[in-house]
Amino acid sequence: MPAELSENMERSSVYRLLARLWAEEPRDLLQPLASEPLRTAWQQLGGTLPDHTSNEVRAALDEDYCRLFVGPKGHLPPIQSVWMSGELDTGVTASLREFDSVVGFQTPWSFAIIPDHLGNELWAMSQILLKSESLPSDEKVIAEDLASQFFVGHLSWAEPFLTAVVNRDGDRFYGTVASITLRFLNDEATRLKLAVARA
Repeated sequence: MPAELSENMERSSVYRLLARLWAEEPRDLLQPLASEPLRTAWQQLGGTLPDHTSNEVRAALDEDYCRLFVGPKGHLPPIQSVWMSGELDTGVTASLREFDSVVGFQTPWSFAIIPDHLGNELWAMSQILLKSESLPSDEKVIAEDLASQFFVGHLSWAEPFLTAVVNRDGDRFYGTVASITLRFLNDEATRLKLAVARA
C-alpha cells in the first residue's frame, strides 16, 4: 500500500479487496485481480494469481466456487445468519440495517447479494473506516467504537466458516482467500480490542 495512506485507509482498502474476493464470482474477478492496483494489493497480502487467460483455470475456479459456496449440497455459504442460526435472514439483517442508517453505506455490487453475505459485511467495514477518516479528531473514538461494534456483531462469526473453507480447499485459490481473510480478521480483532482497552 502507498506510504501516504493512513492506517484506516489501508485497512479499508484490504476490507474492500477481501469483500470483492468473497462477493464476486471468478469470471467477474480474475481480470481486475490481474490488473493494478488489485494485483499488487493481493500479492502484498500473500495471495497468488491464477492465470486469468486460461479457460481451464477459469473453469476450475468456477467449479470450486460452486462446489464450495453454492451447492447443491455440502457447501459452505458465506452468510452470517446461516452460520449463526442455520437459516437465512434472521435478526442479523435488522442489525445491518441499523448500521446502514448510521453509516449510510451501499453495496457496490450490480447483482443481488444477501445482506449478511461476508462480502457485504467486509465492504460495510471498509466504509465505516473510510467515513472515520473525515471525522474531527474528537469524534475518532466514536468511530473506533462503531467499528468495534460492527466487527463483533458482523465479522467475528466468520472464523468457523473461513476455517472450514481452508480445511476443504487447502492451498487452492479459495483456501488461500480464506486463510488470508482469517489472518487479517484475527489481526483486526486484536487491533480493535487494543483500541477499546485504550479508550
